[in-house]
Amino acid sequence: MNRRRFVSAAGTLGALLFGSETVGAARDRRGARSQDGRPTPPAKTVVHLSSGEQTAQRHALLNAQNLLEDDSVTVKNVVFVANGKGVKVYTPPSEENEFRETITSLQDRGVEFRACGNAMDALDLTKADLVDGVEPVPSAVGELARLQELGYGYIKAP
Repeated sequence: MNRRRFVSAAGTLGALLFGSETVGAARDRRGARSQDGRPTPPAKTVVHLSSGEQTAQRHALLNAQNLLEDDSVTVKNVVFVANGKGVKVYTPPSEENEFRETITSLQDRGVEFRACGNAMDALDLTKADLVDGVEPVPSAVGELARLQELGYGYIKAP
C-alpha cells in the first residue's frame, strides 16, 4: 500500500473510531496557535466541580465557556463532571435553575455534562431531577480517572 492510501485509510479509520466532529471543529480547520505562533494540539479537557456554592458553580461553568472561546487552544472535547454538592449545579431541571441556560448553551457547543451517581444517591436525586442532557455516571472519581487515562487534561474548578 502506498503512503498516500495508507494515510487516507488511517484518517478514515480514525474518523470512524473517534468521530470526525469535535467541539472545536471550526478552530481545528483554521488551526489555533499559541502566543508564540506555534500550532496547538487539540485539547481534550475535563472540568471538575465539587462545590455546592453558587459562586463556585458559576466560576466552573465560566471556565468551560472561556476554554471554548480561547482562540489559542484547539478544543476537541470538553466534559464537565460534578460530584459532592457540586451536582446541585444541575438541579432543579426547570427554569428555576439559574445555570440551566448556560448549561444548555454549553451543551449546544458540544460540552458533555456528567453527574456523580454516588453524590446523587447521597443527596436523594434521580436523573429526572437533573437538567436535560446531564448523564449520571457511577462515580465522579472513576469517571475522572477514566477520562485522564484517555488523555483528558484536568481542571479543578472551585
